[in-house]
Amino acid sequence: MRRKLALAVLGGLVMGACSASKRVDTEPAAVHIVATDSGYVAPDTLHEGLNHLVFENRGTTIHECMFVRLPDGMSARAYLDAVEAGYAFPEGAIDCSGPGLTSPMQRFELWVPLEAGTYLLACWFTGHLTTTEPRTVVVHGAPRVAVTPPREDVTLKLIDFRFELIGEIETGPQTIRVEAAGPSMHEVDIFHLQEGRSVDVVRAWYASHQRGSLPATLMGGVLDSHEIPSEVWLRREFAAGRHVLWCGMPMIQSGKESDAGAAADVSHADAGMVLEFDVGK
Repeated sequence: MRRKLALAVLGGLVMGACSASKRVDTEPAAVHIVATDSGYVAPDTLHEGLNHLVFENRGTTIHECMFVRLPDGMSARAYLDAVEAGYAFPEGAIDCSGPGLTSPMQRFELWVPLEAGTYLLACWFTGHLTTTEPRTVVVHGAPRVAVTPPREDVTLKLIDFRFELIGEIETGPQTIRVEAAGPSMHEVDIFHLQEGRSVDVVRAWYASHQRGSLPATLMGGVLDSHEIPSEVWLRREFAAGRHVLWCGMPMIQSGKESDAGAAADVSHADAGMVLEFDVGK
């Protein structure tokens, strides 16, 4: 009886060891970032390398979420002071992409690479950056298993000053690999136009400084990055209809906006970085 018991115990240990040897580490779970009208709900820390984000707008207006890496010695307050003084690109701070303009109740996924450091989460839409409580996150440490980028359905290249879409976006979930080749920084926001509308409604909205109603849904996008070249992956559901890709990056990316005068309002879209296309037609 004792021998049988010992053998049973030994067998259990061997099976447990075999099970442990087959255990496979998995990638970190996706990180959820929620935008509200009073700020962000987000984790305090993220890991170095590629991060899988799920961005959701639960506010009543449009929001975005830029990752700004602050230089050593610069606080979030100091960055905001520079913005309030008229600097759209405070010296030393590095834009590191992030989820673009997103309408209320919309969500999408983004895979974005981040280096170690302290980041400010920034929404530049109509001054939200300076009217909500600043939110920072710390990026440090590599995950046990690195995040793997998803397989893309199409590739979108951001080039001076045009979009190059390789492949065709279809209805349903689509993954877009966004390549920023430069030499300038670029971004892309995705508009789903209401039936019968054209890109003219987007032009009019920007001409009004993004005020008033917009007969389109902002589906998210990819914000600019000082790291060029760079790759970011975006995944979301596409419905049939007319869509627009828009790069709202300002042509002037240094100094005070007030010193630039009317030139401060000139964007890459004004230089032709706009693309209209149909999905499911």
